[in-house]
Amino acid sequence: MASATSIPLFHSIWQEQDIPTALFEALLNDETPNALSPSERVEALTQLARCQGLSSQFDTAHLTLDSIPAKDRPAGSTAQVRWLLEKGRVLRSSGKSQDPETRACFLAAYNEAKEDFFKVDAAHMLAIIDPTGAPTDAAPGETWTSGALKISQASANPNTQMWAASLLHNSAWDSMDAGKPQDALAQFKGALELRKRAFQQDPSPKNRQTYRISRWAVARALRECGENKDAFDIQQTLWTEAQTGPVQDEIAILKPLLGIVD
Repeated sequence: MASATSIPLFHSIWQEQDIPTALFEALLNDETPNALSPSERVEALTQLARCQGLSSQFDTAHLTLDSIPAKDRPAGSTAQVRWLLEKGRVLRSSGKSQDPETRACFLAAYNEAKEDFFKVDAAHMLAIIDPTGAPTDAAPGETWTSGALKISQASANPNTQMWAASLLHNSAWDSMDAGKPQDALAQFKGALELRKRAFQQDPSPKNRQTYRISRWAVARALRECGENKDAFDIQQTLWTEAQTGPVQDEIAILKPLLGIVD
């Protein structure tokens, strides 16, 4: 397992931009003495493929991943786990969410991962494609989501702990879809606290964005629970910070509910 201070390679790059394609291309084209080691280069290629997948360049992403020889990503290595994760993500994003190969990639990543950060990543992807599924050794009633939450919350690694925020956020939307807004509100608030702490410790653009998304989501759940004034106050604060479409839409819904006339 990763140590308490371990930071995944290239973590800082993902904190800078949502899709840092150019940054990974620059790294891979660097031929100076400070260039990537062979193992780092393999990991960087998997992350470039992730960028390509996020940009809907699915064929290109597959080509990038398939260009990495199997001998350069031995079983159980971080490079292999990252390769499996990104292969599965590209398959899922390209419309093959229920393809057996997609699940096989994430399951292999889960089983091979030695670092809890990547184990939780794999479990969270399995939860997305199979919400009611669970590991073969799961306790009764446990799912991929609850199992991943257990790992992330028990981890000594702050980076792994932050997975709990994403897991809670995703689970909250499942609760909203199931008509359980009070459960969703509690989960959104749990994610908000984690993301607030992360933003206070590191006010990076990525942490700022996820913190804002969590505040919006809490307000959205408050509206669903009938707590319209509290929801409106949060949305108004968000509007003063940045005038975005989702905030504008919520304010437009909340004003008549509160009897506010422009």
